[in-house]
Amino acid sequence: MKVDPGALEKRIQMLLDDKQYQGHPLREALAQLWRLNEEQWARVERITQLSDSYQAMMMRREHSLSARFDKQLRQLEKITRISDRYQRMLRDMNLALEEASFLDPLTDLPNRRMLMRRLEDEVENSNKSQHGFAVTMLDVDYFKQVNDSYGHQVGDEVLMRLGQMMQQQVDELGICGRWGGEEFLLLVANQDDTRCLQLFDQLQRHISGASIDIAGISLSVTVSLGVSFFRPGEPLDAVLNRADNALYEAKQTGRNRMLRA
Repeated sequence: MKVDPGALEKRIQMLLDDKQYQGHPLREALAQLWRLNEEQWARVERITQLSDSYQAMMMRREHSLSARFDKQLRQLEKITRISDRYQRMLRDMNLALEEASFLDPLTDLPNRRMLMRRLEDEVENSNKSQHGFAVTMLDVDYFKQVNDSYGHQVGDEVLMRLGQMMQQQVDELGICGRWGGEEFLLLVANQDDTRCLQLFDQLQRHISGASIDIAGISLSVTVSLGVSFFRPGEPLDAVLNRADNALYEAKQTGRNRMLRA
């Protein structure tokens, strides 16, 4: 049977207040029992209040910790994104710097540093395979007169146009780059001597017969070439010196020609 606590409280209070039970031997025992019950209920209520307060405090603390964690997580994600962008920026900058260190800024062709690296690779490959490669030193004839007559801006444009012509002629057969000043170097590998000489001769004739139009000025220039072929087992300096000596002889004997060392 279910007991209604409120009804029970009223009934006990009525019994205690009823004067006819003032001298009843059980009245005092009932009063003591009721006071003990009230004390227990008061204690339970205090415990409940403490429990509710503690639970509320823990919920507030949990909410605060969660909010702080979320804030720190957002900050960490932001730092990670910044770090990722910074790493990409550094990687792009390094690639750009590396590329710039191997390219001539005027002609956008390989510079002397990159040419030397490629030549060293070809020496290693040729020594392993016992097949040589061809090197050509190319110099623009009377280039100082171009600068003196038309200015260095026109002279720079001439070098850029010549670089484009050489790149088109060599194409995939080799590599051409700016060796320094008005001097270029061409490297052709995996071709026999006759094919290399034909290629260089065609290049010399193509440049000499071309008209370079710059800002309303029509220019014709000639070039001198010195050709040498790598001999497996020899140092790189040897083939470069032969090409340079052949170029010097070509210029001393009239220019606008190709000589083989």
